Amino acid sequence: MNISIVVPYFTPFVKGNEYGLALGLNLIGHKVTIITSTARAPREKTLVKTGLKGESNCDFNVIYLPMLIDPGDNPIVMGIEGHIMNQDMVMLQEDYPFICHKAYKAAKKYKIHTILSSERTYYPDSRIKQYALKALDALTGKQMRNGVDALTAHCTAAMEFMKKELDVKREIPVIHVGVDTNLFRPLQPSEKYLTKGNYKILSVARLHRYKGLKYLIEAMTAIKEKIPDVHLYIMGKGEDEQKLKMLTDRLRLNKYVDFLTTPVPNHEMPSLYAECDVYVQPSILEPYGIAVVEAMACEKPVVGTLVGGMRDTILDKETGFLAVPGNPEQLAQKIVMLGDQALRKEQGSKARKRMVEEFDWRFIASRYEEIINGLK
Repeated sequence: MNISIVVPYFTPFVKGNEYGLALGLNLIGHKVTIITSTARAPREKTLVKTGLKGESNCDFNVIYLPMLIDPGDNPIVMGIEGHIMNQDMVMLQEDYPFICHKAYKAAKKYKIHTILSSERTYYPDSRIKQYALKALDALTGKQMRNGVDALTAHCTAAMEFMKKELDVKREIPVIHVGVDTNLFRPLQPSEKYLTKGNYKILSVARLHRYKGLKYLIEAMTAIKEKIPDVHLYIMGKGEDEQKLKMLTDRLRLNKYVDFLTTPVPNHEMPSLYAECDVYVQPSILEPYGIAVVEAMACEKPVVGTLVGGMRDTILDKETGFLAVPGNPEQLAQKIVMLGDQALRKEQGSKARKRMVEEFDWRFIASRYEEIINGLK
């Protein structure tokens, strides 16, 4: 089957949901094309220094459509209809991108089946973006949600957002974002990235207040009293970098916290995860949490918060722990508990098993294939 995945931004450097989904569908026998724009997502602008086309190294086709303008990180493209008309299935990633609206209209014109998937769990802080999104939600977004052949959510929180905030009445099955368990697997640590401490905590995130990193840094005050040879590594860049460094300095934690701001290629990330003892995602808001499933696939126990996809991906007290968001005391308590090496090994093993059985991209692709077969 010829399947198109439509997404506003794409680069193989950041192997997100659309990359994994294309990979999974390709592996189970479908011909997949990602249709995207030449624009770059905000996070990609901080990571990728070369042109998108020069980086492409995929087992599936990628079409970069010329961008007219990119208003509010929502690119408008030219020429999408010609690439939609010969497809058997069009999979739309989110209901607000203009490129998805155009693809949906083209699919309707040529009577091609459509699936719309969403990971939204909250509206952004910006009032301008809120107004624009709510306007789209009430008009073309609503038409898409009601008109597609199938509607899915990436996690329970995204399904609840559509039900409660967008007043969607139809069935919304939850199909998670997966992980490449062949790439993300247990490795022997090499001490290439994390060189300090005997108990190493890792967090990979954009340095933005939504990620809750200030609470993780505050938690280190209590953690170091229980585990003196602990060290926290925060990998990422973002607008809150200086605030977080100033907080670290004010709490006199410079000896215990390092900021890693040099991007690591996706294929090297398993080596990075291998060097930590526990992975922590302290977000106060989160659409999904890709790094969580990557770390779990690498056999690491995870401490996360009761937001977004982590409510689904982390089994509390089995594959890690869940804490109340914005609570450094709870974060510290959970992280200290995982100072027990036997507990880390037990939970890490269960985490890996769960990812292989329920989150590998082949399995996720098969879930979508079931929906596709039901539409024939």
